[in-house]
Amino acid sequence: MDIISIFKNSYLFFAVLGSTIFAIQFLLTIIGIGGGEDSADGFDISDSLEGLEAANASDIMAVNFFSLKSIVAFFTFYGWGGVCFSHLGWGGFAIAIFCGLIMMAIVSFLIALMLRLQQSGNINPNDLVGKSAKVYLTIPAGREPGGKVTIKLSGCTREVSAISDAEIKTGAIVVIEQALTNGTCIVKPMN
Repeated sequence: MDIISIFKNSYLFFAVLGSTIFAIQFLLTIIGIGGGEDSADGFDISDSLEGLEAANASDIMAVNFFSLKSIVAFFTFYGWGGVCFSHLGWGGFAIAIFCGLIMMAIVSFLIALMLRLQQSGNINPNDLVGKSAKVYLTIPAGREPGGKVTIKLSGCTREVSAISDAEIKTGAIVVIEQALTNGTCIVKPMN
């Protein structure tokens, strides 16, 4: 038995095994189990997505080609490529490897693009200090609770509880002086 015959016999094995694992991964992802496996493997999530053209050379270098999903994609398409082109001998083997590598790269790149869409949504209260905000609900005098302000931060609008020494009416512009540990801010009218 020569080496080409061994490859011909292994193609179907890898194709079926890879397809089965892929189907299991897909079903688990659909029902919400095991979706975080590739979360930040070699990719900086803190970058923001500035369109698909933002995938420049430095982004591509940060892609993790050896995640579980990309390895399963390699073996699946290596196997099916081999099954389809095994009649070509060594050429079929090269095509099978090429199919696997291409699919591995595509899956890795798609995972990287999806990870760039993640955003934590958390605010560091100290980042609010010194920023201007608009009063949403009238802030009572004497640092009584119940007031709210809206602030634009990182491209989105946030609503934050606010207190003040003097009463500040809805619609007024204020400056955040201090952020308290309970998520409330001390504000003063903007001069």
